[in-house]
Amino acid sequence: MIVISLSLAATLASASVVAQTPPTAGTDATSRQIDDMARRLEALERRNADLQGQVVELKAQAGDQWLTEERASEVRELVQDVLADSATRTSLQGSGATAGWDNGFFLASADNRFRVEFGGLIQTRWMLSAQAGKYQSPTSISGPARINWDPVPTRYGFDLQNMELWAQGHVISPDIQYMVKGIFNQSQDLGVQVAQNQTGLELNTPKPSFITESTSGTIQLLDAWVRVNLTDDWSVRMGQFRAPFGREFLVLEQYQMAVDRSLVSLHYGMGYTQGVELEWISNEARWRFSVNDGGMDNIAGPAQVVGSQPLNSPWYAQEAIWGITTRFDWKGEGGWSQFDQFTSPDGTEPGWLWGVAINAQQTDPTHIMSMEAGPGATAGASKNTWIGFTTDLTVQYGGASLYAAAYYDFVDSNAAYFVNNVNNQRYGDAGHVNALGFVVQGSYYIAPKWEVFGRYEYMHTTSSNSGTTGMEQMIVDNYLLDQHHMDLVTLGVNFYIDGQDVKFTGDMGWSLTPVYPSYAVPATGWRVSQADEFVMRAQMQLLF
Repeated sequence: MIVISLSLAATLASASVVAQTPPTAGTDATSRQIDDMARRLEALERRNADLQGQVVELKAQAGDQWLTEERASEVRELVQDVLADSATRTSLQGSGATAGWDNGFFLASADNRFRVEFGGLIQTRWMLSAQAGKYQSPTSISGPARINWDPVPTRYGFDLQNMELWAQGHVISPDIQYMVKGIFNQSQDLGVQVAQNQTGLELNTPKPSFITESTSGTIQLLDAWVRVNLTDDWSVRMGQFRAPFGREFLVLEQYQMAVDRSLVSLHYGMGYTQGVELEWISNEARWRFSVNDGGMDNIAGPAQVVGSQPLNSPWYAQEAIWGITTRFDWKGEGGWSQFDQFTSPDGTEPGWLWGVAINAQQTDPTHIMSMEAGPGATAGASKNTWIGFTTDLTVQYGGASLYAAAYYDFVDSNAAYFVNNVNNQRYGDAGHVNALGFVVQGSYYIAPKWEVFGRYEYMHTTSSNSGTTGMEQMIVDNYLLDQHHMDLVTLGVNFYIDGQDVKFTGDMGWSLTPVYPSYAVPATGWRVSQADEFVMRAQMQLLF
């Protein structure tokens, strides 16, 4: 191409010189030569254009081939790098495990066959309890059978009621799930003293032991279960879990409305049990059926009218002969997850949930304790039968909420006893024990993070044999004799600093009637007292 270009330039220069030469006699000959060179120049230009087109085409073909080979080489190198990296990960991390934060800390395998999630709860409280007057046991109960109640008018201080740690997840498949949860309990070597010389028992007056001092801080097992999903709708669970009975106890501690659950739920609900549970769930309904070791007997506090404490109890220490619990829920509107809590924040989906549950069990405390029939009781007739019923309704409006529940418990209590009586182990015939209670709770958001709430509670427990000659000689009758109904009102506020993860709750309550021995739960602030007891509580919650 360079030679052709130079030849064209020389030819054009010669033609220019010839064109500038004055005409001579040889002008005609010169003109013919110029015409001939012009024709040759045109021919060369056409040839040059053809050659240039061919060169461009050849370059393009060669370039495409080089690009394809280069890409193929790059792809091969990329595949080799990926395989090498995968081999390195496999050799260093087994299955390529992942870890991080997904509404909780977790570890998981890359194929999601194994996963464990870690969590915890801290609820630190300040509480005050002021009673207008000391409660007096009925005068017919005398001597060592009579209890002297807490005489201190006002108590206050800081408290760590719920300190929990848990791990949950699945193994082998997401359909095989598990959970283990423990709580750092507040058991303390004080509160009950067995008095001498027929002066009775003194309760709730701290008398620490100088040998063991406080036993708080030991961890106690709460949940320990394995669930297998049989289908998308059916599952089976075995271990220790919350009995499918009262809704208020099925809602976790961190998702309660007030600082603590209602006294109605704590006494008339079932708490934890051990056993097996079958569950069916659909978009609108859920049904749970459990064969278990019965519920936690707290109907009359330390007075055991049922005799059943299944939490962490070994098989040979179970008082239950048999136990069955079942619950049915109908969700008319909303999603299941929104009913894991009582609050209904602004802008969330409205919904309502109705539930009903039944518990039936029979126990015999003489199976695990050496007990004899007390005054009025029949030797060998030591079986207690407990039938419990509850129904509840939860309505969420997206900025407000309403919850109401009713409980009824019937116990044919042939063998009632006092759990802390170390003088002797005798059981008494309490007859028919009837317990009725209900609770109504409502809340309203006054700002995106501020919620006000109110709660009313009613309880009434009676015993057909309380006050008889035989029962009056037993400590258990302090909890059953001359009891009437109880009315409690609680008002409070929630400040959701970061949702349920960081929350402040403050509430205060009044007892419009005496807090009888069967109704008190000192851990919540409510002590045995006359009417007009006042309780104030403040709680900071951290959920992680």
